[in-house]
Amino acid sequence: MFDRMLSMVVALSLALLVWLYARSRDQEVLDNVPVPVQVTLAPDQADHYRLEINGPSHVMVSFTGSPLRIRELQGMLQHNELQIPLTFSVPAEHLHESRYSDSVLVESCDLHAPPGVAGLVVEGRNRIALTLHRLVERRLPVRFDSVGEEAGPAAAIEPATVLVKGPQEVLDRARAIATQPSELPSRSPMNGSSIRVPLVQEIEGWPVQTSPNRVSVRLPPQVRKVYDLPEVPVHFLCPFDFGLRPKFAGERAGRIALRVRGPVRDDAPKAYAYVDLTGGGLTAGRYHEPIRIQLPKEFELAQEPPSGVSFQLVPLDTVPRGLGKSERDTIRESP
Repeated sequence: MFDRMLSMVVALSLALLVWLYARSRDQEVLDNVPVPVQVTLAPDQADHYRLEINGPSHVMVSFTGSPLRIRELQGMLQHNELQIPLTFSVPAEHLHESRYSDSVLVESCDLHAPPGVAGLVVEGRNRIALTLHRLVERRLPVRFDSVGEEAGPAAAIEPATVLVKGPQEVLDRARAIATQPSELPSRSPMNGSSIRVPLVQEIEGWPVQTSPNRVSVRLPPQVRKVYDLPEVPVHFLCPFDFGLRPKFAGERAGRIALRVRGPVRDDAPKAYAYVDLTGGGLTAGRYHEPIRIQLPKEFELAQEPPSGVSFQLVPLDTVPRGLGKSERDTIRESP
């Protein structure tokens, strides 16, 4: 009886060994597979620090399992469905430091492999280096960044300061926060003008948050001055190869006085007065035609338009040759 029981135990042991051997022969191995590590801050610190990973953000893992399970695992790895989530907290003694560096140790127990697959984290390659940057809030003045002419002290920015949230080590060095490059609004002579401009979203390459995220840039009404121009010569705009020549009755008849209004500057603006004779159909004789005025940009007449001027058209052989193409070009190209 005892021999029979002993034989059964030996038979069962042999059967178990055979089964275990068969199972071991039915296993596949994936060595040194990179698995991403997702490091997040503790909920009570997430709003107070910016997390920076220094170096690789994955660890090397070796997997064993049946061929079917290994194929499933490979599909998960291809679709980035397998990650190692870790939560990190800044130690209490380092909470007031502007920058804190440390590393997290990834162990096999942190890996949640699919059922039927065993994972082993490779020793020596299972640390994730990280740096924590403390976030603070600072109120900074706003600086307008113009893509054209400088805004100058006359440009008013509202609000003049904004609340900026970002890394402490960056904001401690910052003296102002700029707007995104923008063009100045067109200056209005009467009421001024303004535009809404967004602020930059980073300082020294680091993301920041601003409140508000837009400001108003306003130019006050333009200061203007009236200029007296007592001696403005009257020219004639003649057709090419014009066979007649304009002639005033006297030297004073060819000059007019003008009053113009425009931006304040040191020198008086240049004004051009001329009579347009390009309409055609003119013959020798006396005429009275309106005077046209051409002024620099942003200038205007500060008086009623001048009345017409009297002159005489005479054949070319009776007077010296006067204005030509160069004078016509001067009128056309004047500012």
